[in-house]
Amino acid sequence: MSSRSRLQVIVLLLLGFFVVVRLFSGPPSPRGAIVFTKLDVRELRQQSFRVSERITVEIDATGSIDERRSGEMGLAAYPWITRDDTGEVIWKMDNSNALQEGSLAHVKGDQLVLEAGIYTLNFASYGQLLQRSRAPFWDDKRKWRVMIQSSENGDALQPISGVLRMDSGEKIWEATAMGRNEKKEYYFEVLRPAKLEIQAMGQLSSGDGFRTVDYSMIEDAVSGQVVWYLSRDNTEWAGGAQENRVYEGTVGMQPGIYRASVATDSRHNYGSWEANPPYDPDGWGINLSSPTRDRITTFDPWMQDEPVIAFMQVGDDARWETTFMISRTTPVMLHAMGEITGPNNGYDFAWLEQLEDDGGARTVWEMTYENSVPAGGAQKNRKAVKVLILEPGTYVLHYESDGSHSFEHWNARAPDNQERWGVALFDIREGGSEIAIIDSSSKSPAPVQ
Repeated sequence: MSSRSRLQVIVLLLLGFFVVVRLFSGPPSPRGAIVFTKLDVRELRQQSFRVSERITVEIDATGSIDERRSGEMGLAAYPWITRDDTGEVIWKMDNSNALQEGSLAHVKGDQLVLEAGIYTLNFASYGQLLQRSRAPFWDDKRKWRVMIQSSENGDALQPISGVLRMDSGEKIWEATAMGRNEKKEYYFEVLRPAKLEIQAMGQLSSGDGFRTVDYSMIEDAVSGQVVWYLSRDNTEWAGGAQENRVYEGTVGMQPGIYRASVATDSRHNYGSWEANPPYDPDGWGINLSSPTRDRITTFDPWMQDEPVIAFMQVGDDARWETTFMISRTTPVMLHAMGEITGPNNGYDFAWLEQLEDDGGARTVWEMTYENSVPAGGAQKNRKAVKVLILEPGTYVLHYESDGSHSFEHWNARAPDNQERWGVALFDIREGGSEIAIIDSSSKSPAPVQ
């Protein structure tokens, strides 16, 4: 074959390649438009866009009806628009603007005025039921589409990469976009009476009261009294599946030390939705802020005072214990870090016993997988923080480690604050400590203190 023939073949192959790419990629989006096509089942498609000036846009969209809800005609696949700085839903496909055609739902030429700002177009196609099985509306996916466009000024509407929401300076703690089997907690101290603004979102099943599905709560760290929790009584529908619930409100807080916690289970959460997500998917979890921010501070015992007892930077095959006596009722905080891979699988962990008059011992607290949270690094790194009210008596604080993965030698990624590998006990009662150390012993080289 001549050089010219080879060149012609290469050109034809390239032309064929570009034709195939064009067929599969579809036509380019019109100027000044945001377009979703080739949407798939069980997908959350999102695109942020900037509006540079006040404009009117038209929205054309096609989604699907979910006819599995015992005759209720809920939407199974549909779009909505949120404003990025607030998370507010400013437009959505629903029964008020959608026309039904068989199993399809259409919006044609719906007009919306957009002020200058940043927005996100969303499209979800998981359906209304918490089921992973095939659904009838899946057959409609080739017809799903969304287009937002402006005939006034095409340059005023521009797609952009995702934008983080602005922090007003009142934020205290945020644990959002919570995925599968996640758990986080935060200790804070209220110095003077304050207002705590809470935005929380999770999955609550039918029934009233506290349900450990995807939940959040705030409790007095000393007394254990629950100050606030996510429940069906104080929440509203968050959009999407009926089980998606949201709380937005303000709670008055009195001076004290508090623990905020949030946890998810293995199903239907951020990044692993089993039914349609809420209108603000990124908000799955909890966000705390306060207009009286100066009255609330993070409570970190390591920044407050030196621990009364500490086994830190513990190495392999350690067996440490300290016996101490308390002469009057004392609140203490225990901070432990160790290796736990799951329920009943603790390798480096701490526990506290109270000695009894008959010579026996009663376990007052033990570090477990259930009462600990990730400590950073490898998944098996766990951290447990607990406030206890210890009555007068004699106690023994223990820490035990196995022959691998410790401060002496990590066989997986080290945790954050790795020097705290071990256990520390803090006296958090105001005034001087009245904890008396009686005896300390070990069966291994001493950890660094």
